[in-house]
Amino acid sequence: MGFSAYQKISAAMRVLAYGIPADYTDEYLRIGQDTTTELVRRFAKLVIRLYGEQYLRAPNEEDTKRLMEMNEKRGWPGMLGSLDCMHWRW
Repeated sequence: MGFSAYQKISAAMRVLAYGIPADYTDEYLRIGQDTTTELVRRFAKLVIRLYGEQYLRAPNEEDTKRLMEMNEKRGWPGMLGSLDCMHWRW
C-alpha cells in the first residue's frame, strides 16, 4: 500500500471514532473502501493482541465482587453490569 502511516491510522481512527462508513475515507484521504476496511481490521487485531489478555477477558471473582458492590451503592443491588448504565457519571 502506498499510503503514509498517518493516512492509514487517520482512516482507521475516523471510521472507529466517528462511525463513518469505510467508503467515506475516499472523500478526504483518497483511500478506498477495501483498503480502509483492511486498515480497521489490522488496527482491531493489534489492539486485541496488545490489550486482550488484561481488558478483553471474563471478570474473575474479585472483579465481580467489586462491580456488585459499586452497583449496590448506586441503588441497583444484584446488577453486575449493564450497557445502559455502566458509563454514566455518578
